[in-house]
Amino acid sequence: MQMDPIFPDDEHSEALAPGSTLLGGQFTIQRYLSSGGFGITYLATDSLNRTVVIKECYPEAFCARVNKSVRARTSSYQSDFESIVSLFVREARSLAKLNHSGVVGVHQVFEDNETAYMALDLVEGCDLLTIIEEDDRSLTPSQVVAMTLDLLDAVDHVHSQDLLHRDISPDNILVDLSGRPVLIDFGAAREEASRKSRVLSSVLVVKDGYSPQEFYLAGSQQFPCSDLYALAATLSHLISGEAPPNSQARLAALASSQPDLYTPLCGRFPEYDDCFLSAIDKAMSIVPAKRLQSAKDWAALIDPSRRTDQAAETTSIDAAIEKTITSLVQTANSEIPPVAATQSHASLRKPQVVSEPIRERPPVEIIPSLAEIRAEMEAWKRIHPHDQHDPDAGVFDFAAPSVILFPHAWPAATRLAAVSVVVLAGFIFGHVTLTNSTPQTSAAQSVLTSNYQSHENAKSVPD
Repeated sequence: MQMDPIFPDDEHSEALAPGSTLLGGQFTIQRYLSSGGFGITYLATDSLNRTVVIKECYPEAFCARVNKSVRARTSSYQSDFESIVSLFVREARSLAKLNHSGVVGVHQVFEDNETAYMALDLVEGCDLLTIIEEDDRSLTPSQVVAMTLDLLDAVDHVHSQDLLHRDISPDNILVDLSGRPVLIDFGAAREEASRKSRVLSSVLVVKDGYSPQEFYLAGSQQFPCSDLYALAATLSHLISGEAPPNSQARLAALASSQPDLYTPLCGRFPEYDDCFLSAIDKAMSIVPAKRLQSAKDWAALIDPSRRTDQAAETTSIDAAIEKTITSLVQTANSEIPPVAATQSHASLRKPQVVSEPIRERPPVEIIPSLAEIRAEMEAWKRIHPHDQHDPDAGVFDFAAPSVILFPHAWPAATRLAAVSVVVLAGFIFGHVTLTNSTPQTSAAQSVLTSNYQSHENAKSVPD
């Protein structure tokens, strides 16, 4: 194989010269491959003499090469340049976690020459753009369908890792010697760099015809269906031979109530199934919400076996959920105490009445009425005619035995005083009895009890 000159030509003057070494001689640059606004790609060999691809972080708008080192063009660009290098390293580490045959493998990421590099798999073949532009490399419809399914598998794997490619286009899809497509050159770091500042938005790479309209606005929200739009635009170019119209122009036409600039594929190419072409047209909807939302859904639309597998997977997930719920219910039931478990629903709903012991009030002495007293006195006079005491005279005759022994013979004023003494004694006795026989109550309750007792006793006092 004929080697390139030791020094790069004028067209690639910013590239490292062949023979340059990296990481202390572990990698040796063989030749320049390509470059973009964010980096330069080289063919290289490692310390075991294996051929690899080296991608160098080289945002040409912010940096320049001094000998082999890459430095910011001005001191005002220094922090922006360092931010881009940091994002480049982070993206390389994220891509290294992807393990799929449809995604280029990242072996190593390292820093040298004051910038960063990543070592990638070498995919022998050509990019899809070359196949589109060269008539003798055209693909059959069956090959296009098979390639589409392979690309959807790769994109689905990327999205399952919470990543977006952000730069799917014919020149970023390599087709190896067996016809298998491989995604390369992710644009995630460039898109994230564009969010940092207005200056860094210059590294945002959009490709007219392939990038969805949301890619043109730095910092805009992007979705998995954004990658699907770019993939659909790539397939549209592959099938029709014409690059799709700019998504910004399409958006402007729709905003002004003009016809969509995109001509749907469905019905124009009879060699393809209409369902296959309709899926591409739907994925190219200018409004994100109207697109196909996942690569898995797209694959299920165009491949009947995928639909069967997806239905079986959904059934399996439903069965797993039902099993989990059943297990949780059984676990919850096993933790219920036995007494509570045996109670009927009716007993659980029935309100429980809390009874309190009935407090007995002390007996109330019944005082005879005035009429009863007079009747008893008259009866006494008839039985004891010798007692000369007059109960209504208001004077005690202590010589009469009935005065001391029989209170009924007392004068009315005396009886009223005696009744008051009896009532007071009964109140004191009742209060002491309640205090000793019931739990201690508050002062307010004691006052209420006393008032109640006085009221009850007052009812018994004769008029």
